[in-house]
Amino acid sequence: MAKSDKKKKEPVSGTKKELVIVTRPVVTRDKVEKDERKRKLLMVLKAMEDQGGIYERSLAHLIYWLQTEKGLDLGYNFYVIGDVPTSKELHEDVVALLYVGLAETDPRTKKLRLTNDGREFLEKILDKEYYEKLAAAIEEYKPKVAALDAQIELTTMLQRPRGRRRRFF
Repeated sequence: MAKSDKKKKEPVSGTKKELVIVTRPVVTRDKVEKDERKRKLLMVLKAMEDQGGIYERSLAHLIYWLQTEKGLDLGYNFYVIGDVPTSKELHEDVVALLYVGLAETDPRTKKLRLTNDGREFLEKILDKEYYEKLAAAIEEYKPKVAALDAQIELTTMLQRPRGRRRRFF
């Protein structure tokens, strides 16, 4: 066999592995304090505390409604896909607040809420006039948000695998 007759083996499609490195800027509390969008997001989370927090999906709907129907500029760009508003910036801000410890997800319900640290941080930087305006606007949407949260809870509850049940004789 001549060398030209041999075929070089090509890797099968999908077996090649590449390492993709994505760089992200480091988020600190100082940056959160200077970022108006994140401060407003903290205010929205504070306004939703009486309901035990809010799911991220419901939060996206709420902020979308506040921006489009109430005309409040919270600084997020939304794409509406099948009546579901989504925002990459909102998700990144939520992750940043979780990272610096100003927000947390409830271990049982998985709802977003402020931490004690987040409440103290917000007390220092709170614009009371804007917060009252925002809270009044959010108050109108709480029934709609509660309905969305209930729907999310129901679908997640139905998707959970059920544990073994004891039989009673």
